[in-house]
Amino acid sequence: MQAKVISAVVCWYSWSPDDLMILKPRPGCARAQSRAQETAKEISRMPMSWILTLSVTLALTAPLPPSLHAFPADDSPQSEVTEAQQTAATAALAKLQERINAAWEEYMLPYREAKTDEEREAIQLDPKKSPTVVFLPEMLEFTRIHAGTDACLEALQEVMMMAARDEESGWVLDKVVDTVLVDFIEDEGVKELVRFAHYNPPSAANLRLLRAVADRSPHRTARASAYYSLSKILAAEKDTRAESRRLLDRLLKEYADVTFVRQTTYGDLVQGDIFELEHLQIGHVAPEIIGKKIDGNLMQLSAFRGKVVLLDFWGDW
Repeated sequence: MQAKVISAVVCWYSWSPDDLMILKPRPGCARAQSRAQETAKEISRMPMSWILTLSVTLALTAPLPPSLHAFPADDSPQSEVTEAQQTAATAALAKLQERINAAWEEYMLPYREAKTDEEREAIQLDPKKSPTVVFLPEMLEFTRIHAGTDACLEALQEVMMMAARDEESGWVLDKVVDTVLVDFIEDEGVKELVRFAHYNPPSAANLRLLRAVADRSPHRTARASAYYSLSKILAAEKDTRAESRRLLDRLLKEYADVTFVRQTTYGDLVQGDIFELEHLQIGHVAPEIIGKKIDGNLMQLSAFRGKVVLLDFWGDW
């Protein structure tokens, strides 16, 4: 009997606010309110600059307010955006984000005031009062008023994160995608919308956005981001892993020099994903692991073949 890979490692990726302004869990995390409360306890000590993008996990079970369902569509043609409109939209978004940050400060105050773990355990936040839920209609209204501006694209990214995990908000995601494809498909800034789209729960709207950007964007950076996110989503299902591998091969061949984040290129990134597809799937033979035990003696994973083994991976940073 050979050692088998029997589970996947659950990873949390965190980046500095200068890079992403984001900290997001992998798709498929629990949607229960209890999980939201636990997440709130974890993030209560984090910098406020991260909390806005973390906020989506606190609204997983909250229904959309009626005002959001009543949001009117605006299909009127958009004229060319002026510099004055760009400036006004940027200023308006900054003020809106400032209000949202202030609302999060107030919403999370009970955790900041708690002195002990017992006090934190006793806190029950109302997910319906989460700033994510409260401000989603206003953020969506902002994208209508300031359509076509750079600030609108930034706001659409936040709207997509806010709405991605609510079962009733599929129409919101569709509207975001429609707006992006009409007003921003040729904008290089769309790469920021799709670069981490694979962390959103799977949805038809998400896939439609990624395929459209990959096929239609004139910018290599945006296409690379879309191809990568799409490959990650497709890799999650056995039936679509072959397509995922084709996309990874294409990234390696045509976009290896494009920067993903900081000094990391898609060429660097794809190597690990290809290895994962080929060696780290459930049922595959586990790769060799060699290291030292606490007592200093050598340990090799292959020495445990034929035995039932529990591997506990952990990290501290």
